[in-house]
Amino acid sequence: MAVESIFMPDARDLDVLSVRPVRELESCNHLLDDHTALMRFHDEEGYILLRDVLDPASVKAAREAMFAVMERHGLIEPGATEPVWTGTPSPGGMEESTEFSGIARRLIENPVNMRLMEKILGEPACIIPIVQYRAYPPGGSITGVHQDGFFSPGIRNYKPVWTPLTNCEREVGGLMLAVRQCNRGFFHNLAKTPSPIPEGVIPDDSWATTDYFPGDVLILNPCTPHASMPNTSNRCRVTIDTRVQSAADPRVLLADIVAADTDSIHVRTTDGAERRFTVDDETFIRIEHPGVRQKRADYVPSAAPGKRIVVVFDGDHAETLRRASEN
Repeated sequence: MAVESIFMPDARDLDVLSVRPVRELESCNHLLDDHTALMRFHDEEGYILLRDVLDPASVKAAREAMFAVMERHGLIEPGATEPVWTGTPSPGGMEESTEFSGIARRLIENPVNMRLMEKILGEPACIIPIVQYRAYPPGGSITGVHQDGFFSPGIRNYKPVWTPLTNCEREVGGLMLAVRQCNRGFFHNLAKTPSPIPEGVIPDDSWATTDYFPGDVLILNPCTPHASMPNTSNRCRVTIDTRVQSAADPRVLLADIVAADTDSIHVRTTDGAERRFTVDDETFIRIEHPGVRQKRADYVPSAAPGKRIVVVFDGDHAETLRRASEN
């Protein structure tokens, strides 16, 4: 039975540390040249795992660029070729730091990698300006169980893309996901804020993971429940989360706010064009914090002119307003 919505005020939240993957993710390399079969697997299983498909030089360049930032913060030793943790605490909040700006875009827009993304989408692709850079030391941040599509309504013709830049075996804290759970609607509990997933709604035996390596790509169905695992190794987890979308029918743009009120938002895109979008109670607003929904009646003070945001749109309607990340 499909889960239309969950409203369980007394439910206990699902503790990510209680989840134990019992299944192994399957490689989809053999489906890469059969787009219909690839999408059937994606739509039914909830993911696409491709092994050793990214251009090696582009992965090396992205890794070295992230290592340079990690070195500046003392997380790894200068000149390190492996992300062995020094014991220096992470400064926190680095996922969307301007220090990483450009790394994901250079990786995805490498010609070899862009051709791969076009195979995955089945059409010309472009990167979405939403990126998170993960440089997590042992015992560090763990992303709880969630579905990307719940927090980014309105994005169509897109795919979340997760890429490891170093060896990411299970003990390093890679992603685990609930297989074949992408067609049951959203599991997030609307009775609570910020809508955690309750215990018992996702079958225990659906959880799967694998060991990931540089060059691998994991594509997630936007409705697939997933989370990170704890890093119990002596190395930092070095990965990038980004998204690609249809280049012919893009639904996401990067823009600076010109003016905002409770019913509309006026923005200037990065190419200088100005657009106005309607805002209503269906608009998912999270420009103050990337994971917390704001009320329409209260968001205007945080929508200061000049602030850079991501707009997910359908025609002239703002489906999602999100704080921009540096891609």
